[in-house]
Amino acid sequence: MNTSTGEYVQLELLDAEEKDPYEWSGGGRHVNASKVNAAALWRKDSGYTKNDKLVYGHYLFNAPVGDQPLRQSFREIAAELELRPTAVGKSVGNLHRGGYLLPAETVGRVVFYKLNARAAFDGSSLRQRRAAEKAPRPVVPCPPEMKEEAS
Repeated sequence: MNTSTGEYVQLELLDAEEKDPYEWSGGGRHVNASKVNAAALWRKDSGYTKNDKLVYGHYLFNAPVGDQPLRQSFREIAAELELRPTAVGKSVGNLHRGGYLLPAETVGRVVFYKLNARAAFDGSSLRQRRAAEKAPRPVVPCPPEMKEEAS
């Protein structure tokens, strides 16, 4: 729509230089993220650490389209975020306990996680609604880590 006149414009009928104000050519995708869940995660009293927030942002901006897991090892994520792999593992554990990340695929002993569709989703609204039907609601504050009892 031409915002100055209110007239609907069919992009296919315009010349290349006329399309610029209307055409999305950034090459990026639109992701639907819950501002409520993200704001709760980023609050100072959320119980999530700075690393947790950094790792969540990495998943948010690097997850593939749809309900697919991010197929990166903790070592690969750590290299990109300039963290130690153990710090990434701890943050993924925190985000998993809080329901922001969900296990989606296991290859050998490696678990790949995906974003909870209730927190963020890259895809159509129909696919998001279907993915969110069985997804838990993310939890704030961060649930405490359960210590394994010594045998």
